Amino acid sequence: MPNEIRSYVYFYEEQGELAEGLVLAASLAQKRLTTKKQFQKLLRYPMFLLWGTIVVLIVLNHFIVPHFQALFVTMQQSPPLLTKIFFQFLEISPYICLAILGMGTCCIFFFYKHYKETPPHEKIAIFLKWSRSKVLVQQLISYYFSLQLGRLLETGMTFQQALTIFENQSLLRFFQAEASMMKKALATGESLVVYMRSQNYYLDELAIVIENGMRTGTVSGDLQQYSAWLFQEMEDKLQKGVVWLQPILLICIGGFVFLLFLVVMLPMFEMIGSLQ
Repeated sequence: MPNEIRSYVYFYEEQGELAEGLVLAASLAQKRLTTKKQFQKLLRYPMFLLWGTIVVLIVLNHFIVPHFQALFVTMQQSPPLLTKIFFQFLEISPYICLAILGMGTCCIFFFYKHYKETPPHEKIAIFLKWSRSKVLVQQLISYYFSLQLGRLLETGMTFQQALTIFENQSLLRFFQAEASMMKKALATGESLVVYMRSQNYYLDELAIVIENGMRTGTVSGDLQQYSAWLFQEMEDKLQKGVVWLQPILLICIGGFVFLLFLVVMLPMFEMIGSLQ
């Protein structure tokens, strides 16, 4: 089981609500599986088209392109610019594929080795540099922290006790290290709200929710409501992304197929024009 699902069981066990934790962990695992199946279903047809396009390219390269080249040599003409570029691309495509495969293997090996040894906060900092992934990372961290902190505070724990629970778990290394840093900041007299505003991996709203909850005495309930709102927002974004994924892939593959059509038809039109 993934660590984020196992951590649900850990935190709810610490709250004395193991049964509820098992149910929520199972629900989260089911949602992950459903999303995975949705992606597989959406990618099935585009992948089939991509496979068909690769087969067409192989057939063109081995059977049609040599005849076109010989025909243009016989007619003492040069093929259209687009066709010429495409012929050159087909000639060097095996070397491009080998280079991509070699570089991809090296990058994956280096990334896995380097990423595994990188401290959790440095890993998060990498994703925060990209504008597209920054909001998602902030939402994920804010969601999980607000959910579990709210649940722990609801059982009557203090902030220090709740952070100790975070610190004692080893399933999510980021929150383990974050709890230690947060406890040190609180020990020096810094408030939790000020600390969270100083960290760029939390959403700004989270500090406002905690500050308002501490003022009204409803911090545990506010955090849980905020986490539920974040979860719904992330789920909506995921569904929208899934809906847009297939049309984008189909447009890209369809555009490439149309390019192949032009590459094959342009020489034929040019040869017909030369015969006239």
